[in-house]
Amino acid sequence: MKHKLALVLALLTLCHVSRATDSAQAKKVFADPPRQYSTGPLWVWNDMLTDEQIIGTMRALAAQDVKQVFVHPRPGLMTPYLSPEWFRLWKLALKEAKRLDMNVWIYDENSYPSGFAGGFVPEEMPESRGRGLAFASTEKIPAWLPEILSIWKTSGDKIEDVSARVRSGEVLPAAHYDFAKQIRAADAPWTGNRCYVDLLHPGVTAKFLEVTIGSYRREIGDQFGKRVPGIFTDEPNINPTHALPWTDDLPQQFQKRWGYDLLANLASLQARVGDWRRVRENYLQLLNELFVERWAKPYHDCCESNHLEWTGHYWEHEWPHAVGVPDNMTMYSWHQRPAIDMLMNQYSDNVHAQFGNARAVRELASVANQLGLKRTLCEAYGAGGWDLRFEDMKRIGDFLSVLGVNTIDQHLSYVTLRGARKRDHPQSFGYQEPWWDAYHVSAKYLARVSAAVSQGQQINSILVIEPTTTGWMYNPGEPELAEVGNSFQKLVNSLEAAQVEYDIGSEQILHDHGSVDCAQLVVGQRKYTTVVLPPWTENISKSTASLLQDYAANGGKIICCGKPATRIDGKESDKAQSLTRSANWKNIEASDLPTTLGTSDQFTIERGTNAGGILFHQRRHLADGELLFLVNTSIKTNSTASFISAQKSVEQWDLNTGRISSYPFTSSDGKITSQFDLPPSGSLLLFLSSKRHADVANPTLTTTIVEPLSAPEITRTEPNVLTLDYADITAAGQSRTNIYCYQANQFAFRQNGMDRNPWDSAVQFKDELITKKFPAKSGFEATYHFTIKDTVLRNLAIVIERADIYTVLSNGQQFTVDKNNWWLDRAFTRFNIATAAHAGDNIVTIIAAPFTIYHELEPAYLLGDFALENSTKGFEVIADKPLELGNWNEQGQPFYSAGVSYREQFQIENKTGTFTVSVPNWNGAVARISVNGRAAGYISSAPWECDITKRLKRGKNTVEVTVVGTLKNTLGPHHGNPPLGAAWPSSFHKAPDSQPAGKNYSTVGYGLFKPFVLKHSTGT
Repeated sequence: MKHKLALVLALLTLCHVSRATDSAQAKKVFADPPRQYSTGPLWVWNDMLTDEQIIGTMRALAAQDVKQVFVHPRPGLMTPYLSPEWFRLWKLALKEAKRLDMNVWIYDENSYPSGFAGGFVPEEMPESRGRGLAFASTEKIPAWLPEILSIWKTSGDKIEDVSARVRSGEVLPAAHYDFAKQIRAADAPWTGNRCYVDLLHPGVTAKFLEVTIGSYRREIGDQFGKRVPGIFTDEPNINPTHALPWTDDLPQQFQKRWGYDLLANLASLQARVGDWRRVRENYLQLLNELFVERWAKPYHDCCESNHLEWTGHYWEHEWPHAVGVPDNMTMYSWHQRPAIDMLMNQYSDNVHAQFGNARAVRELASVANQLGLKRTLCEAYGAGGWDLRFEDMKRIGDFLSVLGVNTIDQHLSYVTLRGARKRDHPQSFGYQEPWWDAYHVSAKYLARVSAAVSQGQQINSILVIEPTTTGWMYNPGEPELAEVGNSFQKLVNSLEAAQVEYDIGSEQILHDHGSVDCAQLVVGQRKYTTVVLPPWTENISKSTASLLQDYAANGGKIICCGKPATRIDGKESDKAQSLTRSANWKNIEASDLPTTLGTSDQFTIERGTNAGGILFHQRRHLADGELLFLVNTSIKTNSTASFISAQKSVEQWDLNTGRISSYPFTSSDGKITSQFDLPPSGSLLLFLSSKRHADVANPTLTTTIVEPLSAPEITRTEPNVLTLDYADITAAGQSRTNIYCYQANQFAFRQNGMDRNPWDSAVQFKDELITKKFPAKSGFEATYHFTIKDTVLRNLAIVIERADIYTVLSNGQQFTVDKNNWWLDRAFTRFNIATAAHAGDNIVTIIAAPFTIYHELEPAYLLGDFALENSTKGFEVIADKPLELGNWNEQGQPFYSAGVSYREQFQIENKTGTFTVSVPNWNGAVARISVNGRAAGYISSAPWECDITKRLKRGKNTVEVTVVGTLKNTLGPHHGNPPLGAAWPSSFHKAPDSQPAGKNYSTVGYGLFKPFVLKHSTGT
């Protein structure tokens, strides 16, 4: 495997990845990052795709400085996957990418998990059907069947294997017997009504690569390593049945690897009988090795030979119990751009957490450091909900970047929101969002962060061994497994809090890349002077034990936080204990580890006892200094600290503008000291230069408030919205009234002969769905109700999804579709219905006749200059009323997502100094600032300010702050008091049987809560 290092470096050269060696080169990249540092969303192809959709969404992304995309087939895709039409659209995308200077990455599956090729692998290779190991009990011995692997009786911790006796036909007495059997993966809509596959079965990976990379090579191979940098894999795993992993030749491989019979010891995998710790450890260690041999290595080698970077992630969130992927770090080591995912927007630092899980990111960064892999990736923001704001995007992006990610892959950017697609783990990064015209602020910021943390090298001298092989010895629900995970997570979190610089070590990577150089443990390109064995390290592998013995014999320092390991490869061994006799072995309590590791002579961060915040940092070494990235992940409190460095001076590299400026510091005793105060969700990028410059003092400023000439003028920027998510429906002679639209949609499909909406959390194999025909008399009729309490408005409109396939009537008046009259999404047609509407109850009816596979019944949206009033059934439309400071959803705008403008006038006589708009009390995705009708900037994160000096004139000025909401209030979920920061398809599925009162809808309060402030600062 060591051959990988040279090959990876050669590949990176082919891919033109800029890599600075000194600050001058880094500054050039930082000022205007090229496309390889751009964020790159999973660009979801989820429709019967058109040229206009491909070109339009690419241009919308590029216009907001998003210069990379990963073409992601996903539920809702109607264009047949890997068909001639598929590749025609791909070529169109590449042509547009050249014009827009974008990268287009391959995503290797039709949805996920990777490996079944959208159904082609099991279709062409039936023997690939996934395998699993399941257990059962009986009081009567069953007849021997081919799927049975072993039958046994247990007495205490003893196993009596009776398999041979049963297989021979012997009749055994009635008693309690346990048996293990092989099971096969079932067909499911998620896998195109095919099955997931056994990636450990010889030939399955080769077939998958032939179908995927082979097809792309044939069609667009000339762009590999150019406009197509690489390929993304998504959650491949060896547990297709959700039981235990199995493959046909596992017993033979086990015998060869470990020298004893797995079948005779299967009981130990389930229960604490026999030598269960050893059996479990050996089983998972072998699975880990086979996963590499039969999946990772062939895939890696295929990408190498095709000049592609292999990226993408596994399901890393179950550690330390990880039967689907026994060791995540091992798998990362085979990727040219290793990756993880980190979903949702709910901060937590526990062992199975996503956003907030420092261990998961540190694992990734450690592999990259050790193997010299300059780029890493994280699929971020997925299932964060439509309520994700710019501050959340920054906070999550900063957390990932400071810990070692340098490519942000947004989850997701939908081509369309129509149908079930809007519920597919939202939010979306695309033109449908009300904040989209401001997204370049986030995109450019993250590109500069990416460029910065891709320069130079992160060099850590401490290696913390991850106790994965100990975790292999325990099953879920066993207290020891929880102890292994929780204690290691606690240790990692304590090191992060103490600003200790360290890497995590995988025992398999130590086996593949480890050696000893004097008193240093070498792992690939990194050398470590201290090795930490965390609490609950009961087991280490034979290769780890030998490596540590050699390291200790050469003077290497080992710190053990708890009891020393007693097992090697799961077996009791005195050899593990012999390490404790080393002169440089030290036993301490885990709580003392941060203090024991001490501070560095070269760099130290000092924090007071009440420093506050959640501080992380990363240092990257350049030829003439160090880049220091500081991040406060707390969304509530500031983080204040200082650092001491052996470098000579400090610069600030502004992540928002790309400008370079001096930063305050003082010099003393050959070192520099500098302080910083990060606001909530704040960040700071500094360059600590080896060149001496004069000390820089903190600026002295005098700030006054410019009083407005009048109270704020407040107006909505777009029509108000009423989401109509309940309807009446009639289909195949049956009716339902006042039913939630999701349930009505399922009813429509069932009444027309299908089990469910086939585009909802499911994928199509070839063209099996789009070729389906329905009888001439099939279809449905659905009716939406709304009540107008006051005078009808002239601009009243109704929005219907895919109106082109319906007859649309309002109060009996039929309307004609105008495809150019759309709202929110180009598939959402707007009809002006003021001429048909009247005071009182109104209906809008849509008729599908005949039914087609394209008919998905969804909520309708009423638009206009009105307000809403709570009713016993949803809301009633009332006359519009002036908005005030405060929550929009409490002022008759509960579903409104677009902007509200707050305008004030100011008299400016003296233009010297700096004028800043400050918005201290508000809630929204982003705030747009304009002065005298001209755009002046955006406010998206603390300290919630925007410099407008250049836009002001002498005399009277109009300053406008437009607060922009999110699609959470328009698209939901609205029922069941759903939490913020997370949204899965199922979050939208449940609602009351009939429409609830308006007061019971869940919406978010957006708005400006106090007037914005204009600050005038002067001084030096």
